[in-house]
Amino acid sequence: MIWLLRIDDALDDAGATVTLRFASGEYRDPDGYGWRVGIQQAGLYRAGLFAGDIIRNASRSGYGETTLINVDGRFDYLADVAMDGRVAVLSLATDDGVEEAWRGTVSRVGFERGIVSITLRDPIELLQLPHPNTRYAGTNVAPDGLEGTDDDIGGTVKPRLYGQTRNAAPVLVNEQKLIYQISDIDCTVIAVYDNGVRLDFAGTYDSAEDLENEGPLPGFWEDWQPPRGKWRRYQGYIRLGTPPSGQLTVAANGAQQLAGDVMAAIASDAGQTLHSDDVATLNALGQLRMLVTDETSTADLLDRIAVSVGGYWRIDATGTIRAGVIEPPTAPVLTLRKHQILQITREATGAGDNGLPVGAVVVEADPIEVTQTDLAGAVTEGRRARLEKAVREAVATSTATQARHPLAGELRISSRLATRAEGKAVADRVLALTSVRRDSVTVEARVTSAAGLRIGKGLRLETPRLGYSAGRNFLIVGREIDASNNRLTLTLWG
Repeated sequence: MIWLLRIDDALDDAGATVTLRFASGEYRDPDGYGWRVGIQQAGLYRAGLFAGDIIRNASRSGYGETTLINVDGRFDYLADVAMDGRVAVLSLATDDGVEEAWRGTVSRVGFERGIVSITLRDPIELLQLPHPNTRYAGTNVAPDGLEGTDDDIGGTVKPRLYGQTRNAAPVLVNEQKLIYQISDIDCTVIAVYDNGVRLDFAGTYDSAEDLENEGPLPGFWEDWQPPRGKWRRYQGYIRLGTPPSGQLTVAANGAQQLAGDVMAAIASDAGQTLHSDDVATLNALGQLRMLVTDETSTADLLDRIAVSVGGYWRIDATGTIRAGVIEPPTAPVLTLRKHQILQITREATGAGDNGLPVGAVVVEADPIEVTQTDLAGAVTEGRRARLEKAVREAVATSTATQARHPLAGELRISSRLATRAEGKAVADRVLALTSVRRDSVTVEARVTSAAGLRIGKGLRLETPRLGYSAGRNFLIVGREIDASNNRLTLTLWG
């Protein structure tokens, strides 16, 4: 076995593009390239997916380090090569061919004591950086401007709407002209409320210039009781004709509202791509409400969506984001048998936090941003009841599981799905998945036994250990390669 590390599109000291090829032994590839021998340790690399609390033994991808022997200075030239951020591919060459084991990007290169260390990071690390946002410049010169002042909102993150929002408090960006903003990307404000009472819509502006130069008519009091007034809109802005008498809230819809389209838009803003097949899968699950008002990472936003739909997300070997719903493991691509397994352990036989099957699933759906109890007298009792609660709950219960496992727990999902009906569909699906036995297993095998296994693929275990003599299908949710010791550790769920 020979370990191979390839780094694409690096730049040499003259600025020319070069491909770097290193090997742990003598190797010439089918294209005739001779790889430079020098890999001392191929490193330890981990890949995984995020699946919220449904698959508790899954863990995110990580990074590793490959070291090169440089006692004779053969790799000193790498100090003048720019390779940070470039794609790096770790592969294993055997008599059966070359199998890609891990793909990521170069983080840094270090030189010390006759060793060159190349630290590789997983593509997910780019998504753990702050999600791209804009901030208010604080440059208003009264009475003009849409950026606030340094004395109020200057320097704060602008709100950004993905999907829908309901009963959200917009940001006052121009106090003199009563202009508010709910999103720094295009959306449609569909309703404005003052203390729970819906205000009259007076039309759409054609431009930001019109927004600043022309206010809506003030309107009239009804029976001399506020709230009163009218409002107009332009993209993510609204302008009032009369100061609000109480809490101002809005309802708005973004350009994308279905779950897959929302995730794709978030990924795109971060320079990433969600696989087109997965967009359609997620879209079938319903609409999302995602109003971002503070600095957060892109990964956190993707997490919220995966949790909302009872699903998962990860990055595949091509750097594309993959996402979907968790399903029972089927169609294994490989069967591991006793002679191939070095170690095996089972952590749980249920998806609950106590290691037991789940007896009930509660999905918190239909979220609103601001809860209110102090409302105007004209607000109906039904609306009062809705505005008192941040979410509505959809519940699915398995009496059979609760009878078999009296200690079966409840799985609670905080969802951004827009309706309780959509939440109920998730609750039913997740309950069917988790109310039965689900084993969490860790298996250590030789790399040559399963080098081609990937996250999200099916694996079948057949071994007398742990009662798997008849075989059981699992989903691969974690994969750790210890290249130095030629070991592969698989985290399995099923």
